Amino acid sequence: MKKIFVSLAALAIAVAAGQARAEVAPGWYVAPGVALTFGENSTIHAPTGKTEARTENTNVGFLGAVGYAVGNGLRFEIEYLHDQHNLTEVGNTAAFGHISNNALLFNAYYDFKTGTIFTPYIGGGIGPDFVHLENYGVPGAQLNGDATVAAYQGIAGVSAQLDDNWSVTADYRYFGSFDPKVSYTGGGQARMSNASHNMVVGVRYSFGEEKAVQPLPPPLREVQAPAVKAAVPAQVAVAPVEENFTVFFDFDKSILTPEAKKVIAAAVAKIKSNGFARIVVTGHTDTVGTAEYNQKLSIRRANAVKAELTRLGIGASSITAQGVGENDLLVPTTEGIREAQNRRAEIVLGK
Repeated sequence: MKKIFVSLAALAIAVAAGQARAEVAPGWYVAPGVALTFGENSTIHAPTGKTEARTENTNVGFLGAVGYAVGNGLRFEIEYLHDQHNLTEVGNTAAFGHISNNALLFNAYYDFKTGTIFTPYIGGGIGPDFVHLENYGVPGAQLNGDATVAAYQGIAGVSAQLDDNWSVTADYRYFGSFDPKVSYTGGGQARMSNASHNMVVGVRYSFGEEKAVQPLPPPLREVQAPAVKAAVPAQVAVAPVEENFTVFFDFDKSILTPEAKKVIAAAVAKIKSNGFARIVVTGHTDTVGTAEYNQKLSIRRANAVKAELTRLGIGASSITAQGVGENDLLVPTTEGIREAQNRRAEIVLGK
């Protein structure tokens, strides 16, 4: 019962911690993985008495999950886990057979922000385990059959974000279930303890959060040249001519959309026709996410625009790319608000 309490406590902590902010982008994800499992020695409770059983040291299992990241550090998912442990000894007698688990677990996690690509997390899960026992024991005293019991697990690990969508994960999981009870060849029924220590490595692909379709802002924003002001009849001071183009991005993305590429192509045409020699690209974000994460995202957006300008024939040495995160909002909002017009990069052209 102590191990069950620890696993459920991890689940409760993950749910309760959701008021803090974290850097995992909200939205749906899928997460397959492979587990190196170390089965705990089990205790068999049969009508003839209690005996200790030993299993192989290691085995390989696999799992897959579909989940949703809320955006405040919490993640929820449904996981399928399969593993199998082969029996080697009961008491001091060589034994055969195996036990396999097919568990459907409902997990909750909390991700801790670090300001780096690494995100530690804790979690826990509960759900049904469909247990199968086959010839588990010694001849004449074996467990056979299927049982559905409650399962639980406690989880601690870390993920490393590779780009906007992909991350790799590594964690430790303690998995266990209530004792499955099946037929006993010695007569009647018997039950046994069922638990394992699992080292899991996997990948996670995040799709990003669904967004309502919003009308695109005008693709070009031009700033008229300041009016010419005469200082004296013989001299005229003219302010430098600048033109602006604005590129918009999808939520939590730095990938250029087809509309964004059209805006950049228009800027390139203006550069080549008017001879602009100074080009400054400034990336921006909305207010969803931490300041550290948004600063990095704004730089990625600016660099994406610079790369497209360079691809279209503009010399990289004439382009300055910079990011300002969630500062200088086009549409002022409070923290945590998704605003399409703030997810942008501005191209400023100067003579």
